[in-house]
Amino acid sequence: MKITISAIAALFASSSPLAAAEERSSLGQCFPDDIPRYTYDGSDYNFSRMKYNSVCVDGNGNQYQWGKIEGVWPPIDEPNSGCSSACISGYGRGQARGCTSMKPDKLVGFNYNCDESACYCLYEKNTWSDSDTPCFDSMDTSKHGRGDVFNTQVQRGSTCYSLDVLPTPSPDPPGSSICTYSPDNDCYKSGWPACCSENNGRDCPSFPTMCDNNGRKRGSSYCTHSPEYGCYKSGWPACCHQPGGDIMNCPK
Repeated sequence: MKITISAIAALFASSSPLAAAEERSSLGQCFPDDIPRYTYDGSDYNFSRMKYNSVCVDGNGNQYQWGKIEGVWPPIDEPNSGCSSACISGYGRGQARGCTSMKPDKLVGFNYNCDESACYCLYEKNTWSDSDTPCFDSMDTSKHGRGDVFNTQVQRGSTCYSLDVLPTPSPDPPGSSICTYSPDNDCYKSGWPACCSENNGRDCPSFPTMCDNNGRKRGSSYCTHSPEYGCYKSGWPACCHQPGGDIMNCPK
């Protein structure tokens, strides 16, 4: 079933809580909040939804040049698809017509129209000099928007997504983080701390973490003895609570 803003409006007109919940769900399907980061040519392109029923404008209230790509159906938040992919690296129909570059360095965001199932890729003034580029199904080069998206104007059926471009983080050189150390299979089941397998290791501390493959039995380290509150405030030596645990800090 095709999701349209007209259908959403009909749901919204109803006063029932169920209809309101369906309206919110449909809006989320048409205009998702989280667009996956798109990496292209050494940069990360991050799109953020501004407002429902809007188009993007600059700090002076000017709309941007746009190039329209038709046939982009929701959902548009699947990785390497939707408007983020099409507006940056291109799409099959445009490439077949001879488009060689979408000029992503001049892209400032996109407006998505759910009723039309179309992406409006947005560019600064004078990015495109004519209206017959093969890259788009149609264009409007008369707009005067400049710089980053600053605000929105009301336009039913459309939603503005602004763009922030950041350099893609370089991989850590060998030995610069605990996830680039030589593998230690005596200590870790995979050779590295478990945190290295999550979020590309970005959440790992700067020090080696507790082993998960050491085979120690209960009572073989200070920190696995029964607690001795008469000797230690916490029941165990302070080294047990330091970063890295007993293996890194407690004497053998």
